Amino acid sequence: MYDNSVALMQEMRAAGIEYRSDTPLEDDNLIDTIRVGWEGSALPRTVVLFRINDRGAHLEATLGTMCAGRRQEALELVNALNVEYRWVTFHLDEDGTIACTSDVYLVPEVAGLFGIASMGRMFDTLNEVYPRLCEVLA
Repeated sequence: MYDNSVALMQEMRAAGIEYRSDTPLEDDNLIDTIRVGWEGSALPRTVVLFRINDRGAHLEATLGTMCAGRRQEALELVNALNVEYRWVTFHLDEDGTIACTSDVYLVPEVAGLFGIASMGRMFDTLNEVYPRLCEVLA
């Protein structure tokens, strides 16, 4: 497991944030995976996956699947959200899944600060936009 993953988990533990690591400490994977779940006032329980390597982290959250026959409307909404929100990116996959991603520079010295801040930003944004997404989610 990468040092920045270990540092992030230590800071999460110290902050009282519940997480689950899919990567054993002694593992030499190319990517470490840490999961954090949260529920907001408008957002149902959602899991953010941290995919971590030696240079940074890719955060991703799956928000649901679009309603049948609403692809154009879903694409327009995703494009509008990408214009409005700077630190996260929304996308619509070929199978109709709507997801949100973000990338963050993550080294051990700042892994907790940057990782927790990025996760918080993502959850806050998702909580804010979820009511709009409900218009196109099945």
